[in-house]
Amino acid sequence: MRRDGVWNFTLPAWVVELPDGSHFNVCPNAGACAKFCYARNGTYLFPKVRGKHLSNLLLVRDDPDWVDVLHEELQSRRFRSTGQSRSIEGMDDVSHLSAWAQDWFESGGQAVRIHDSGDFFSPEYLEGWRTLARHNPGVLFYAYTKEVALVKSVSALDNLMFCFSMGGRQDSMIDVTVDRHADVFPDLESISAAGYYSQHGSDLLSVLAPSHRIGIPQNNIPHFRKGLAGRTFSEAQQDRARKVTA
Repeated sequence: MRRDGVWNFTLPAWVVELPDGSHFNVCPNAGACAKFCYARNGTYLFPKVRGKHLSNLLLVRDDPDWVDVLHEELQSRRFRSTGQSRSIEGMDDVSHLSAWAQDWFESGGQAVRIHDSGDFFSPEYLEGWRTLARHNPGVLFYAYTKEVALVKSVSALDNLMFCFSMGGRQDSMIDVTVDRHADVFPDLESISAAGYYSQHGSDLLSVLAPSHRIGIPQNNIPHFRKGLAGRTFSEAQQDRARKVTA
């Protein structure tokens, strides 16, 4: 995401052990995705990386002033618009965007991806990010999320955008005909064949592309690819649901 000029705030993925020995589910509606989560693999398991993600979780879960802490950081110069129009691979026309998003694009606004891993684990936590978005109207905040019911329960904000992520327990609540959503596919060819729009050129396409159907190519992690066996995340979730109800 660095190449896209996107800043990132990350939590640990799924169920984690806290310093006091208790466990906490950071992704309450994770489904089949938990078995194939890239954030439970590779560099994410390095002690320093995992430690940083855990400290972020403890901040937003236990510190009542966490919104003020992050708001203060967002006042840094690096979060100011550059004054130069953005260039996003795979998107030459911005006429489909809202007036706010077009202004953000043309002014070189900054973006924050909420969660490279993790999710909105409570209504209060989501509301904290909504507060940050309202207090920083020039910054684009965006997130993939499997908390479909929670996100659908709140009003929209111009600069806080969501892309529902398939592979979770609330997949059935995603209206794929109108809701912006992302599914993980075996490769770029299968994304195109399914009529989805690849975000391979830029992660920002997940919320800015001129299509609500976003395709993500699978990470090249051999045991994950073997387990998925050519399925998308949504198909893996459907198989999981059938096993649970059988």
